[in-house]
Amino acid sequence: MQHPFPDAASRRLRQLLPLHLTGLLLTAFLYLPQTGSCQTADSIRTYIKGCLSVLKKRSLYANTVNWPATERKVLENAKGAKTKAETFDALKIAFNALGDKHAAYHQYNDSYKPGNTALMTRYSDSIKAARTRGPRIDPQLLGDIAYFSVPFMGVNKQEQVDAYANWLYSEIVKLSQHRPRGWIIDLRLNGGGNIKPMLAGLAMFFRDGIVSYYIDKDGKASDESSFHQGNFLVNGKTPVIIKNKTTSIPDAKVAVLIGPGTASSGEITAAVFSRRPNTLLLGDSTAGLANATNGFVFNGGNTYFLISTARIADQHKKTFPETIQPHSFIKGNDAFNDVTNDAAVKRQSTGCINNQINNETIFNLHLPAMEHFNDGLHKRR
Repeated sequence: MQHPFPDAASRRLRQLLPLHLTGLLLTAFLYLPQTGSCQTADSIRTYIKGCLSVLKKRSLYANTVNWPATERKVLENAKGAKTKAETFDALKIAFNALGDKHAAYHQYNDSYKPGNTALMTRYSDSIKAARTRGPRIDPQLLGDIAYFSVPFMGVNKQEQVDAYANWLYSEIVKLSQHRPRGWIIDLRLNGGGNIKPMLAGLAMFFRDGIVSYYIDKDGKASDESSFHQGNFLVNGKTPVIIKNKTTSIPDAKVAVLIGPGTASSGEITAAVFSRRPNTLLLGDSTAGLANATNGFVFNGGNTYFLISTARIADQHKKTFPETIQPHSFIKGNDAFNDVTNDAAVKRQSTGCINNQINNETIFNLHLPAMEHFNDGLHKRR
């Protein structure tokens, strides 16, 4: 679909569009007069009702809102507005009523994102510092265990999506050439982005089959995601082309590290791994944003709503919670500049633990707390 941004002022909105969308829908409608001059009370009222209609029809949380009362509050607060730009504060009332921590709202020169103080207080200094360095994969061998990080992937153009997916995939291929005994996949700095390059880059870890759906507020399923012959598919089509493919490793033993810095598409990636055999999630609770978002652009390109529109469900259409919990909690200091001194990584790569699962040895690791991983796998088999 062509991007509906007709003028220079609207291009500012385009730059503001968050790229942490699992599915981006840019819908051009409500093309009311966009002049900043004084507009009639009726046109302002029509504009507000149109904005509220978007939220009522598409928001994942629409059914939790008392819309007659909310509409009255919005209109009351906007009664002095002479232009659509002056309705900004009034419409924030509707966004706050939704309680959508994943939402964002841009109108002309104003922007609003509901606060998430509880999540911000969970960020360690190490997470804050690491995020300033930009996306990194940091592939390395810790003895006979392969470690890599899956970063935020804020890309939307096809060439960027392909580049990120192949970057991740190629680094995994290099590590696999060392025949590691197990894998540590770190999602703790993955604040989201485009899910497609993430799962395409990780496709070698999965068997063929459906792994997820989106479920909207009315229970309708869409966006079937699956793996087939080492490829990631959405609705049966390949959204990313992986070059130089290698043999898949669907039986590899995997520890996935998660925490408060794991958000949005990062959480969805963790959820998909949680249904994979021979896998445990370790660390801390995620950010609580494991849902699908869509963007809606209207008012001549001068208004943009980003809202949560669907829950994430597994292959059986059973929805995941919005906060993904680890199978085993690991508390301690993060050390993203030196993962060998990171509490969660150290507990996966030091000690000497053997465990038999169906006569298979798992993670013959040097690691004092690896029994969490081994025992958990044993109980889940």
